Amino acid sequence: MNDERNVKDDGLDPNATGAVRLMRDRRIDARTPATRARSFRTLGARLVAMRERGRRRKLAAISVGCVAIAAAIGFGARSRLDVRSPSALTYTVNGGAPVPGGYILPAPAAAAPMLSFSDGTQIQMAAEARGRVVDIHRHGGRIALEDGKAHVAVAHREGARWVFEAGPFLINVQGTAFSFGWNGRDARFELQMESGVVSVTGPVSGGEIVLRAGQRLAIDLHDQEATRAVPAAPAETPPAADTPAIRTAVHAAGSERWSPEGWGARLTEGRADLIVADARRIGLAKVLDRGSSEELAALASAARYQRDDALARRALLTQRQRFPRSMRAAEASFLLGRIDDESGTDGRRALDWYDRYLREAPTGSYVSEAMGRKMVVLQRTGRQGQASDIASDYLRRFPTGTYAHAARALVRAP
Repeated sequence: MNDERNVKDDGLDPNATGAVRLMRDRRIDARTPATRARSFRTLGARLVAMRERGRRRKLAAISVGCVAIAAAIGFGARSRLDVRSPSALTYTVNGGAPVPGGYILPAPAAAAPMLSFSDGTQIQMAAEARGRVVDIHRHGGRIALEDGKAHVAVAHREGARWVFEAGPFLINVQGTAFSFGWNGRDARFELQMESGVVSVTGPVSGGEIVLRAGQRLAIDLHDQEATRAVPAAPAETPPAADTPAIRTAVHAAGSERWSPEGWGARLTEGRADLIVADARRIGLAKVLDRGSSEELAALASAARYQRDDALARRALLTQRQRFPRSMRAAEASFLLGRIDDESGTDGRRALDWYDRYLREAPTGSYVSEAMGRKMVVLQRTGRQGQASDIASDYLRRFPTGTYAHAARALVRAP
């Protein structure tokens, strides 16, 4: 009991005291009580130190785990912020919410849609134009013009990416201003640059077309032709060469020029005489050699209205020679037949032209008239059987057409 009391008095850990008691009872330690007490104090101190080290390791592990979790949470939060902070652009249409699906609906001039984007970009749609905001992101968007015209002013900022669709054509821009249009019925694309630079890709050979401030591009897919007008270059600097598919006309101040749009307006106004006079002033050979398909068509129409069949025939034959696979070339066949038909001099040549047109454009705009005129020429030249066959076919395809009455009379004839 004295040993046990001495151990307790020395302040040993209770576990060490129990160990001393066990060793004493079993007589496994022959040392004196004082020696045993010192030994067990040392043992107890080591046990305490070991427990302390264990606690520190656990705390350290827990701390590391907490730091890792916090870091993961922080990283995830930062990642989410990185994705969300530069949010996609937004836009309004005439100051209000856009139509679901991004559709831009046709509207009269008084209510033509103005698209205003949060980066400052603006798109003014022309009256009755229609399109769609296909995609919008933080750098820009993709806008499709399905029909009509629009004016675009893209805000210039780092990394801006805007793409505009116009039929099969794509316009890539960063910061610029331009007007563009697409006429699906006539398959005609137009672009007029105001500032900046854009590139145009589409179904034209020669690859990408780059346009700069002041340049204009017009492409008629029916004619497979592209015309690009550029500002005059300084006298000492020749204009840059174009790709093989692009015919470039450089218009200098004071130089002779002509415009298919101008000639078209004059035809509408009934001023065919001005078109013919303009062509003669420029030089017929130059117009026929350099004029676009639209310009040749306008000249041919003006010449016909002026009863100048020789000039009309010359323009139409040039149309077929220079643009042989175009719709205008096929229409020239019909118009050439009409000139020969109305002159009354050569019915056979007129029939040849009508047949050629019907082969080249079986669903063209003049099919009804070509069949009707062919029927009349056959009847006039005494080929009643062939005329009756054409009449039956005409009534089947165009029962209410211009020549339907004459066709019924031929079918009923004995």
